[in-house]
Amino acid sequence: MKTKMISTLEEWIPESSNWISDKELGDHTVADYIILGKLAEQCLKKMSSGNEYEYADAEEIAKVVNLIYQGGNQYTRNAIENEFLTKLSIEESPASLKKHLAILPKELRKEYLKTIMEN
Repeated sequence: MKTKMISTLEEWIPESSNWISDKELGDHTVADYIILGKLAEQCLKKMSSGNEYEYADAEEIAKVVNLIYQGGNQYTRNAIENEFLTKLSIEESPASLKKHLAILPKELRKEYLKTIMEN
């Protein structure tokens, strides 16, 4: 059985169903973290591709993550901060900060900056 987060991601971002194996889905304690990590990797890849359509896909990923974050419980928020935002922040440089902030919805920018400061 899929978690609510994974079901939501697969509904809004259909290709995400290919990012996690059935074996990984079996362990519900880490499945959300795995999918968020892979989602962050895809987002970074799309942002750095230089293709405007890929960049738009990265913005869409950020919007979906924001929707899940805003409607989620503390566990969901922590998972997003620990996996998605932390992976984005690890790739952070002065040149990419503006680009990363531009794709993130306004509500998630504060959490992203907090993640950067903590790491």
